[in-house]
Amino acid sequence: MDNEAANAPRCQDRKGTYEAWYVTVSDPAARHGFWLRYTTFNPASEGGVEEHSALWAFAFDRDHPEMNWGGKVTYPLHALRTSSRPFGLRLEGAALDRDGCSGQIHTERGSANWDLRWESREPPFPYLRPRWQALSSVANIGAHPALSVSGTIEVNGRAYRLAAANGGQQHTWGSSHALAWNWGFGSGADFWLAGSTLRVRSRIGRALTGTAVGAQAAGHRFLFNGPVQVLRTRGPISPDGWKATAQLGERSLHVNVTPRRADLIGVTYADPRGGSRFCYHSEVADLDLLLTRGSETLAHVNRPASAAFEYASETPLAGVPLIV
Repeated sequence: MDNEAANAPRCQDRKGTYEAWYVTVSDPAARHGFWLRYTTFNPASEGGVEEHSALWAFAFDRDHPEMNWGGKVTYPLHALRTSSRPFGLRLEGAALDRDGCSGQIHTERGSANWDLRWESREPPFPYLRPRWQALSSVANIGAHPALSVSGTIEVNGRAYRLAAANGGQQHTWGSSHALAWNWGFGSGADFWLAGSTLRVRSRIGRALTGTAVGAQAAGHRFLFNGPVQVLRTRGPISPDGWKATAQLGERSLHVNVTPRRADLIGVTYADPRGGSRFCYHSEVADLDLLLTRGSETLAHVNRPASAAFEYASETPLAGVPLIV
């Protein structure tokens, strides 16, 4: 699978679906992070949230969490237009393609605009091998798991200039959101990590829990996304952090992505089948990644204030407001 196939639209004109392409960017030196989303929502039936496309933007400041900000603007469903080869997405002047993204939103709480270009260093990482994705009501692919991002993001008049910042671009879609999840992501010049622990509704209705994770560090690649591997590795789902351990033969990967509660921004995702998921996201979480073979350490990455984290469930998290 190449980057074009990873980003190709899966849900256009299909009732009972959602789809999202999103970008995460981290500037560890400045301790800033950004989250940009391009989405569609096409519910299974009338009477709830109306069908729409949307543009979302969020900014995070580890040293000044009172500066954290997020906004969302909705448009008609078919305002979002895509092409597969070459991949491209357009939404009311906003754009996402294989080499970068741009856009702007204006809300009652403020505004943001961005113009970013990037270089991609790695092939896609599907969280579940493609032939098995139909087992789940949701699919995730790290379309670009390691990006070097440059450009400008402006939030409420404050400009952030990025030069070779760390980033990634993901693609997710499905007929229903997972019932609960943790997700973590981080990248740098010498590594990347992407993965999640999900409790998801299967195609046969049964709720399943599993962990998928991919990483590369110190020249070692670790891809843990086979169906048996994923389903045998459950792990906890917590707002306090994503902790995962996966084993491939003699090698073990240990991951901790830990946010501060003050750095979480709460958002509400409507579900195509009805109901909502309450999602809490940070782009300035702490990351610790350890890859071992027996007692031998193959790679150890510790990066404060530089990772993306997400927790979501069907119940709101006390003490963290939902701002979108």
